[in-house]
Amino acid sequence: MVAALVATPLAAAGIEGFKHSSWTPEQGAPSNVVGIAQTPDGYLWIASAEGVFRFDGLSFESIPAPREARFAHAIPTSVFADRDGRLWVGFNQNAGAAVYRAGRLHALSMPAPPPSILKFAQTADGALWASWGGQGDRLFRYRNDNWQVMDRRLNLPPGEIAAIASTADGSLWVTLGNSRADGTLARLLPGAARFQTEADRIGFTMLARAPDGALWISDRNATHMIRDAKGAPPVRPRLFPPVAGAAVPTLAFDRRGGIWGTTRGVGLFRLDPATGTGVERLEVGRMLSSDATIDAFTDREGSIWVATDVGLDRYRPAAIARLSAIPPDVQDGLKLARASDGTVFVAGSQALYALAPGGPARRIADGLGRVATLCPASDGGIWIAHGKSMTRYDATGPSTSFALPSDPVAPTSCAQDRRGRLWIDGAGVLWVGAKARWQRAAADLEGGGALDIVADPDGSGVLVNTGHADLLKLDAVTSRGVPGPPLAIGALAALWTSQDGVYASGAKGIARIAGSRVQRIEAKNNPWLVGVRGMALGRDGAAWFLVRLGIVRVAVRDLARGFAAPTTALPHRLFDSHDGYATRGQAISFRTPQVAATGDGRLIFATRAGPLLVDPADAVRSPLSPPVSIRSIAAGSLVRRDPPASLTLPAGTHTVRIGFAVNSLAVPSRNRAFYRLEGQSGGWTAAGGRREATYTNLGPGRYRFQVIAVSADGVWNRRGQTLAITIPPTFLQSWTFKLLCMALGLALLWVAYRIRLRFLAREIRSRLLDRLRERERVARDIHDTLLQSIQALMLRFQLAADGLPAGHPARGQLEEAMDRADDVIAEGRDRLSDLRRTEGLEDPEAALREIAGHQLAGTAIAITIRSSGTVRPIDAVAWDELASIAAEVLFNAARHAHASAMVAEIQYRSTGLTLRITDDGIGIPPHMAKEGRQGHFGIAGMRERAARIGGHFRIERRREGGTEVTVTVPAAMVYGSSRKR
Repeated sequence: MVAALVATPLAAAGIEGFKHSSWTPEQGAPSNVVGIAQTPDGYLWIASAEGVFRFDGLSFESIPAPREARFAHAIPTSVFADRDGRLWVGFNQNAGAAVYRAGRLHALSMPAPPPSILKFAQTADGALWASWGGQGDRLFRYRNDNWQVMDRRLNLPPGEIAAIASTADGSLWVTLGNSRADGTLARLLPGAARFQTEADRIGFTMLARAPDGALWISDRNATHMIRDAKGAPPVRPRLFPPVAGAAVPTLAFDRRGGIWGTTRGVGLFRLDPATGTGVERLEVGRMLSSDATIDAFTDREGSIWVATDVGLDRYRPAAIARLSAIPPDVQDGLKLARASDGTVFVAGSQALYALAPGGPARRIADGLGRVATLCPASDGGIWIAHGKSMTRYDATGPSTSFALPSDPVAPTSCAQDRRGRLWIDGAGVLWVGAKARWQRAAADLEGGGALDIVADPDGSGVLVNTGHADLLKLDAVTSRGVPGPPLAIGALAALWTSQDGVYASGAKGIARIAGSRVQRIEAKNNPWLVGVRGMALGRDGAAWFLVRLGIVRVAVRDLARGFAAPTTALPHRLFDSHDGYATRGQAISFRTPQVAATGDGRLIFATRAGPLLVDPADAVRSPLSPPVSIRSIAAGSLVRRDPPASLTLPAGTHTVRIGFAVNSLAVPSRNRAFYRLEGQSGGWTAAGGRREATYTNLGPGRYRFQVIAVSADGVWNRRGQTLAITIPPTFLQSWTFKLLCMALGLALLWVAYRIRLRFLAREIRSRLLDRLRERERVARDIHDTLLQSIQALMLRFQLAADGLPAGHPARGQLEEAMDRADDVIAEGRDRLSDLRRTEGLEDPEAALREIAGHQLAGTAIAITIRSSGTVRPIDAVAWDELASIAAEVLFNAARHAHASAMVAEIQYRSTGLTLRITDDGIGIPPHMAKEGRQGHFGIAGMRERAARIGGHFRIERRREGGTEVTVTVPAAMVYGSSRKR
């Protein structure tokens, strides 16, 4: 075996440290993209042959051109976001420029606009500069709402303008020339009256301003810095080789120090000034959708966006990078081992690689044949089993080699204990040896084999995973095996050593072994812990696990809390395909640890796609909160893009659709949004994958829509965005209409009440008339029978009396009896008159006087009878009841009131009639007014009489003394024509 030393280091990450994504017309992206910009609200703005678009990471939204006729056929040629957050768009076809505000593009008046506007820049004084790349008027300035042509005013050197840029000192820089000749660099100092030509020899090229303020160019000679952050030429310029075929490259700078350049026809390139690893190239089919790369742009989160003729490509710094220097080994698998000096060795595809702390991966040997296993050496370096040999390697190459024991199977795991003895597995046995003397270990493997072997950190032996539920512990002196500490995590899947102890993973979780102490974390509440393949501690003080779904990071303090409370759910972060883990772990048959950490805290993971590198410094969460914007609102025919903070919708709006965006472009699918509408019941709603909220059945009123979000890195934007919405009522929804409806309803109720009252009055009157007729019939019968019979009998008695002598005693008795009978007949006639009462219908006052004359006879009570209002005929039935009530009141007053005066008043009103009788007597007691005298029914009878005609009876003691009786009868019951008997 010959070890081949390779002097040139192989890059650890470079372009492959970025996650590539692309959007083409199949994903809704426009084609022929020529410009990219980003506004403070997070939107990515795109100028393309299909128009202006903005992108929120999930969807492309087309923004119509200005409505003026000159923009009807114009195509956007550039986009630019100024310091105030305004978006500027340049057009061709002599259309000029437009600015975006209030949801649409507004044209700017530009005298004699050029054929197209290709570049924008803004100087420190706030002036906006625009240029085009042809002849004639080439440079324009927008200040104080006016455009001015500045070529001749500022004595701009001749030539086509390739690019314009500003620096922190307020200078404006311009590159001129043409594509077939050398270019010119011109500078306009702040406040200067003319450009000055710089002495730099450059080609026709673009200008790019680096994050530190320095100016860079890339032309046919080199890619290099031409001015530092202070505007001075660099002291020691560093030139990077040109890219063959590149035409007027546009440069962009990533946060790892790399420089990306477009070529317009030969793909994309990246330079890394920090490592000096040369030029990395991307071409179509390899992390690039098209070789026609036009523009490059760095967004607020550090992603590089590239405009191509088929859409957009994005390169996002990924936490996980593939070590392309080490190819995958799908047949035998990759093997990892960490030496005591922190160097990680990787074996695969008959070669051995070393990744030293702080350095890139180096191939230190090849032609090794099939590498069976490798493990750390106790005195530094590693041991590697390959072919039939066991060889010790360090970063410089091999040092010691001897033969493996004679065994029918190649070993899959090995370890070296503290005594320097090597342990390897065989066909159902363990071999232990030192200085090439191998012997069988006196250990019972229970009919299986040794899947994993690690050095026992607390003894001179090893721990062995035999695939059962517990470990086997072997002593280096006797080589005998005894059961290790119980783990209680089910059948074991992997065993490895980390800086803080020995770890084992199983079907029910993981366990950490330190001496005789075992701590575990159950997978019951941490399902990602099932089948862990390995773990190592990174430079960020976190544990990094290789699991089925990807790579999981857990803070060490959280891991310690988990071991203290095994059923606790561990806070963790999963790195998956979005973070560069676009593969799976190696087959379970490939043993040895699958995770290793270099001495500087970088981590290596063995996967089917090859080794993956994670630098925890690149895996930090972004502190940027996600910008949230309300994209649009639609209500009926009204559609508003980027609505103002307060908006009044058309009256009668019932359904509202509100579109919003979470403009964190790193991993848009991981952004989560929550929204609510104050003024409608309900709390926060999780948006899920939707970016639109729909509300129906809204009534008039004031509402407040609010949306907040959390980014893929868990950073909240709790302020979010709000939109105040006012929906005016229609006439049918207004209070005026409601009051009218209430009035109409009350009127209808009143009409219904009146109709009902008339019906009841008619029914009551009908019953009372029936009773009156019955009384009349009774009176008629009594008059025609009883009274006439008595009168006939009286005549007979008179004849008998007349036949007796004048002095006869019987004659006197008969005449006295006949006088008494005359009184009875008179009284009967009076009673019949009461039954057939018809008087008073036309003159109620006279009727009351007659009633008073009868009831108050023999008393000193003076009565006054009067009426008010327009006199109307009173219904006979109603008057009968009223007269009876009046008679009862006068009778009671004569007996009990001790009054000297009374007043009886009839009040005629349109709503009805009121009969009020008052006296100045001693007054009725309150309880008697309410309940009447016990055993007497006068008051109860009066109430019943009033009720029979639909009236209301009230008797009460007057405050000034005396009693007042009031009877109120509705008009429908009391007014009517007199009935003739």
